[in-house]
Amino acid sequence: MTMMALLAGASYAAADDDNAPGDRLQSWAIGQTSHLPASTRQYSNQTIREIVHTSVGGGQVRVRISNTFGSAPLTIGEAHVAVVSSGSSIVPNTDRALTFGGRTSVTIPAGAPALSDPVDLHVQPVSDIAVSIYLPGPTLGETTTFLQGNSFVAAGNVTGSATLPGATALAQWPFVSGVSVSISKPGHDIVAITDSATLISQWPSALASRLNSLHIDNIGVVSTALAGNRLLFNSAGPTGPQTQWGPSVFTRFDRDVLGQAGVQVVIVWIGLNDMANSAIPGAFWPPTEIASADDVIAGLRQLVGRAHEYGLTILGCTISPMGGNTSLPGFDTPTNEAKRQALNEWIRTSGVFDGVVDADKVLRDPAQPTRLLLAYDSGDHLHPNTDGGKAVANSIDLKLLR
Repeated sequence: MTMMALLAGASYAAADDDNAPGDRLQSWAIGQTSHLPASTRQYSNQTIREIVHTSVGGGQVRVRISNTFGSAPLTIGEAHVAVVSSGSSIVPNTDRALTFGGRTSVTIPAGAPALSDPVDLHVQPVSDIAVSIYLPGPTLGETTTFLQGNSFVAAGNVTGSATLPGATALAQWPFVSGVSVSISKPGHDIVAITDSATLISQWPSALASRLNSLHIDNIGVVSTALAGNRLLFNSAGPTGPQTQWGPSVFTRFDRDVLGQAGVQVVIVWIGLNDMANSAIPGAFWPPTEIASADDVIAGLRQLVGRAHEYGLTILGCTISPMGGNTSLPGFDTPTNEAKRQALNEWIRTSGVFDGVVDADKVLRDPAQPTRLLLAYDSGDHLHPNTDGGKAVANSIDLKLLR
């Protein structure tokens, strides 16, 4: 069987059977955090329209809304999904009301998610759709995102409105955590669980575009990246350990990887934030939580074991260069560079992972291997830009994704 045939699949499942094996894939997902206390928003009698970018397309949609970090039940008065026209506007004849167990409203307990009933809607691959949720009563935005998101907030219940006059932009995705679609043949998902190198470079989106350009229409690609994420410990925010950017990969693996529809492949790009620490006074994490390369290696072995218990393929991604970085004082030191090199060597040669994505090799400057190539540098000499993300996506051996 050719690689294209293997990826594309040949047999068909019943399109109207929501439980048919292999026919429901995650098209979009995020990792979520509890918002920084100083900027936690409160909503009341407002609609949030959240714009999300699909990977794989399909003919039926389900939306996941999460109250993961909520301190109280979350009430959704009404919810809709539609194809985006532009900005906050939707294509009117694509608007669909969502139900939850047959009801148009749902109250989600603290710590829990809710999954909508399937609704017929033709979703194109690598396109934008809008999920609109109405919050009728006072609601704290305790479950959200950080350094990502594209949403709009408007007064009242306007979930089904084609346009949102007077809406204000919001750089978050509160509560909405996933969109899955149905396809007419077997397929699977790739889930990236990573840190801000992925948020900035957007390589999972580039990988989805690459698969789409090759007419591989049965593989979804989603990113659950979190800024400042670590493998071994939760990540503190910029005002100190009392504020959390997000739970560790260890903590969130079951929710953010195993909880995705159709997951078969997981790609892990993590470890730098475990081994390095900022010298900014009061920032990030205490010295007792700074890990050695061996600490991270032991943690990654645990992660591989957990993935294999569920029959997943797990790929390890090498850590990209950080030479010359000044945005996070204390990261670019000889000690931290030695840790990075040791970890990368282990990822490449140990054989523990089912495959390797060598981001370090792809992104480094051949003339200065401890630095990002200028064309792939976002400007801080630490995070790859979107051109770097495309380079990483294009470097992945598609045979590893089967």
